[in-house]
Amino acid sequence: MVLGTGIDLIQAIYAIVAVNSLVLAAVLYRHRERIGAIPLLVNVLATGLWAASLLARTAVDPESALAHALLVSLFLGVGLYLLTLLVFTLEYTGREQFVRPSTIAILSIEPLLVLAFIAVNPGQRFFTVVDGTVEWGIVFWAHVVYAYAILTVATVLIVGLLYRSQSLYRGQTATLVVGTVAAWAANALYVFGPVDVEVSPVGFLVTGALYAVAITRYRLTDIVPIARDRVLATVSDAVFVVDEQERLIDLNPVGRDLLEDIDSSPIGADIDALLADRPELREGYRDLTATPTRGDREFELSDGHYHVRTTPIEDGRDRQVGWLVMIRDITDRKRREAQLERQNERLEQFADLVSHDLRNPLNVANGYLDLAREADDDAAYLAEIEQSHDRMETIIEDVLTLAREGADVTDPEPVALAAIAGRAWSGVDTGAASIVIDADVTVLADPERTTRLLENLFRNAIEHGSERGDSADLEITVGTLADAPGGSVTGFYVADDGVGIPPAKREHVFEGGYTTDEDGTGLGLSIVSEIATAHEWTASVTESETGGARFEFRSVETTADAPASNGGSEPDLESDSVEP
Repeated sequence: MVLGTGIDLIQAIYAIVAVNSLVLAAVLYRHRERIGAIPLLVNVLATGLWAASLLARTAVDPESALAHALLVSLFLGVGLYLLTLLVFTLEYTGREQFVRPSTIAILSIEPLLVLAFIAVNPGQRFFTVVDGTVEWGIVFWAHVVYAYAILTVATVLIVGLLYRSQSLYRGQTATLVVGTVAAWAANALYVFGPVDVEVSPVGFLVTGALYAVAITRYRLTDIVPIARDRVLATVSDAVFVVDEQERLIDLNPVGRDLLEDIDSSPIGADIDALLADRPELREGYRDLTATPTRGDREFELSDGHYHVRTTPIEDGRDRQVGWLVMIRDITDRKRREAQLERQNERLEQFADLVSHDLRNPLNVANGYLDLAREADDDAAYLAEIEQSHDRMETIIEDVLTLAREGADVTDPEPVALAAIAGRAWSGVDTGAASIVIDADVTVLADPERTTRLLENLFRNAIEHGSERGDSADLEITVGTLADAPGGSVTGFYVADDGVGIPPAKREHVFEGGYTTDEDGTGLGLSIVSEIATAHEWTASVTESETGGARFEFRSVETTADAPASNGGSEPDLESDSVEP
């Protein structure tokens, strides 16, 4: 924009701005992975191109082709400056959703048109030079309107962020506001004021110095409040930021509500002062922050239960600059846990009732049944009574198992699936059925409960798998599941070649009390489901390759690092196929 007047001072300023832009660009390049760093880097390079073009134009003939080429490079810097300033501002203020290729393309239209007009200057509509004085044309003023509109939008967005920000961000945001205003205020002195020398680089010099302060003092490239309001406002936990001087410098709305009864304006308050009336919290915070590591603790206060987590905050140089404290209200969870504990106690009482108070009368009845047999062994009704007693014993066993098998498996151990399948097979009346075990894998499980699971599946297949009601020619297979052929094992299955389960009934087989056998309790597969859930396995039923039933268990953790247990003292099965 300047076409003459080679003043030593202004030339020195042009040179300083050009060099300073390279230094700032080098610093920003080291932080190029941070949000907003790339547009800011290009922005400072654009100011350097702007100043360098002005500097070079002071040393050449203003009427020469080189001067004209330098004018093109100057306005290239202007266009890049405006475009990247807006992009950086959008990203910095959390409006990165507007930074799209289409947005960049639209913002590039005006700078490209300006460069085209400068290159050809049709009809002298951009500017003319009369006796070394610049006279602006209509295209230039249209460019000024566009440029100042961009500057105004950027300034308003940053000022808005400054107004909303807490103290953690206000230092860096304030420097950006002053730096942005300094640049276009200096340009306004030249365009609208009495200054006939392009002094925009003077503003850039101030801007560069403030950017340096923002980067070094306020860690502009380390802590950028991108989407800060949006994220913290939607977090259900109370979030607090404490600086290295133990002052509360930021919090979210949930945190503000939590401290409302203590201090309505807690920002800047010392932690000891804030928690003066809550000594248990103050001491707990001291313990959690005694070492620069993450800590967790639960607190019971008069108004409820809370889980507190502290995490050290570090800058880009691995220096601790404060603490992030997150507080979650776990009162409802504690109430549910207490309710569940009471239910478990009642369930244990119920199991004791089933085990003792019902089994004892049954044992007495069986004793009298034996005496009756001694008196009249041929009475047909005695066999019916014995069958009823056996069914009652089965119901008691299944109910007791169902009541006790649902507890989570908290200490699983390596179990050889093939060995434990063999043990389960030995514990079931298999009749004429056979088994094929193709499960050379070690799983992390409770051996006793896994044995019970397999026993119930084997018993279910034998009782329901044959069309004739017996186990003749029925073959049961235990195998492993994988995500893909040759892939890692993710579970196991138990399948048979019997009559199968109709699709309409498969979703009900794990329901307690569901059975197709009038003599069954309907609890066998419900126990299977409970044991699988206790292991955090996913149980499902489908059709086997031979048309029978296939029960699959996924999300099963396997291991090859520890010796496996066979779940008991029984010897492992050596052959793949076992006949009774």
